[in-house]
Amino acid sequence: MRRKNTWVWLRAFLLVLLLLVLLILWVRPRMDRPRGVVPDVTLWIEPHAGKEPILQAFDSAQHDVRMAFYSITDPDVIQKIKDTVARGVTVRLMLENNPYGGSSTNIDIGLDLQQAGVQLKWAPRAYRYLHEKAIVVDGQTAYVMTHNLTTSAFTANREYGVSFTDPVFAGEIARVFDADWDREPVDLSNALLIWSPDNSRERFTALFRRARESIWLEHQNLQDPEMVDALCQAAQRGVDVRLISTPRWPIENDFDEPGREQLRRAGGQVRYILDPYIHAKVFVVDGRWGVVGSVNLTTNSLDNNRELAVLFDDADAVRQMLDQFEADWAQGTVEPFPKEKLPIPPEGYIDHTQARLYLFRDDVPVQLTVTHTYNSGRVIWLMGNADVDRNFKVVIFPSAYSKFPGYPDVLPDEYYKGKTIRVRGLIKLYRGWPEIIVNSPSQIEVVK
Repeated sequence: MRRKNTWVWLRAFLLVLLLLVLLILWVRPRMDRPRGVVPDVTLWIEPHAGKEPILQAFDSAQHDVRMAFYSITDPDVIQKIKDTVARGVTVRLMLENNPYGGSSTNIDIGLDLQQAGVQLKWAPRAYRYLHEKAIVVDGQTAYVMTHNLTTSAFTANREYGVSFTDPVFAGEIARVFDADWDREPVDLSNALLIWSPDNSRERFTALFRRARESIWLEHQNLQDPEMVDALCQAAQRGVDVRLISTPRWPIENDFDEPGREQLRRAGGQVRYILDPYIHAKVFVVDGRWGVVGSVNLTTNSLDNNRELAVLFDDADAVRQMLDQFEADWAQGTVEPFPKEKLPIPPEGYIDHTQARLYLFRDDVPVQLTVTHTYNSGRVIWLMGNADVDRNFKVVIFPSAYSKFPGYPDVLPDEYYKGKTIRVRGLIKLYRGWPEIIVNSPSQIEVVK
């Protein structure tokens, strides 16, 4: 009888122990789970995905659309917004009216959309820039991305975006949008999502500090001292920290290079990609937690702009990010501008459509027939086709206008329109397109 009772107690003890282990296994991942994780997202990656995720977002709208963006230029997206309003959907757009560089494009496009029925407000003055890139459809489905609604985002850049249908998370984006729209303060002390200037610094720092295995980043910028230090500390404690970015020429004038070099000295790894242009602001921690959004690792982006990023653990989405990172890592180079050079063709020049293959070269003329021009008052572009966000551009600033034939009665855009020209100078990459800045008419040879 005693032996039987002992066996009963042993079985009971083992059962309790098993239940305790199962409880720990169930609870521990949830205790380890960071705050504000969106559980189910759909991820897209540019330039592979193209415009379809965005166009489909507008097609799905039944009642209202909220939009907060830094820049919109793509003609197909602009037409889709107009079509959405035309079928009775309310569209509210907050748009940055003074983007970096002073272009008037946003104002022109914003006013055009307003005439088509879009409700328009410019960026709140409470922020240095409205750099957020988000859409909320019918208050339920959110689209958060690294990219603006520009053609270069869909054709020339490495970008990421996520969508999710969730009344809580999408509702938070809608609530912040409404507060910014009304120029009212918004309490984000208990926010689920990652917002600048409210909590992005502390949330990013916490994610970098919790990393035990890896932090893989594709980021346009790495400048903020605290972010650089957090990544360096991770590398020094044995975390596999890798960064992919696009360098600026010359590398000595690249504001992000000191941060990259500091990361390298701490044991992190850096690789460079020229094409596609890395405009992304994403990272994956320990192969489990993905972050996608508009927040750059700069002090301005973290502390002064309105920005938004999403943290998620959707296994399929994270796997897609890791696969793309590994592919980009394999393509990347340790040197910012590899010294291998394509030969100059026998004819002694290249067509403007090949300029991207000769980036950061100044030893090969570029030929184009000037079929399209742009004059904003601040800059003139001479172009060989209408693809404004991807094509090669001859760039002439007002300080050089007086050197060109016909000035002041004829400006360079009028003088060269319709002519076939060969242009000499450094082929640089700017916002996803190749360009040559021309300071003298001696750089341009008129062929016919």
